[in-house]
Amino acid sequence: MFELRFLGTADSGGIPSHNCECSICQEYRQKGQKNLATSAYIECENGEIILLDAGIEDSASIFDGKKIVAILLTHFHPDHAVGLLRLRYSSDKINCYHPKDKDGFADLFKHPKAIKFIENSPFQSIEINNLKFTPIPLKHSKNTTGYLIHSKNKTIAYLTDCAGIKEESMMFLLLQTIDECYIDACLSPNVQKGNHLNYQEASKILDKINARKSYLIHGSHVTLEYIRKNNLQLKYNYI
Repeated sequence: MFELRFLGTADSGGIPSHNCECSICQEYRQKGQKNLATSAYIECENGEIILLDAGIEDSASIFDGKKIVAILLTHFHPDHAVGLLRLRYSSDKINCYHPKDKDGFADLFKHPKAIKFIENSPFQSIEINNLKFTPIPLKHSKNTTGYLIHSKNKTIAYLTDCAGIKEESMMFLLLQTIDECYIDACLSPNVQKGNHLNYQEASKILDKINARKSYLIHGSHVTLEYIRKNNLQLKYNYI
């Protein structure tokens, strides 16, 4: 049974945020911890790696010695794509599946090197090593697709970045039996605004999807500090 493992679950600034003195950032420093921009991976039974996003700059070093067979990119914002700049120098060919985007990121389309960029189609499954990845259109400031990851005995929804779920995407998700759902909840109500969900909005969506296990991701230190200061108990946990 495959596992989705996270390299980071924070927003683009990460935690601790540079020179921030909030209690969240201070606690991370004191414990020698850090939480990087949201990205994840699956290690297949044959040892090959499939990345979900590539926002960790040293992804190439993290997986040195392992074959990265594919990257499922949600969108081309830097905090989800910057790792591609080094991964393109890999000795292995890497397929990168991504939503339609005429610009991409930096000069990647002009100089892809080892990376083969393959535009995905909404709801059209991509099969890699006995896993199916179905692109799910999301609402965001750039064209973005989350992914439904399906094997014969497990289904996971990876839904980031988003300010909402498109109607056709929600209809699709409601037809699935989902074991784990991870959703963008970067913001806190009445504190921040942007092209992301806040934890109240994300929680309502998770209620509808009704996965066996549900989690909030892409959290910012500002959001986590607000929750702590107000002693809030959320229905779903940030990871």
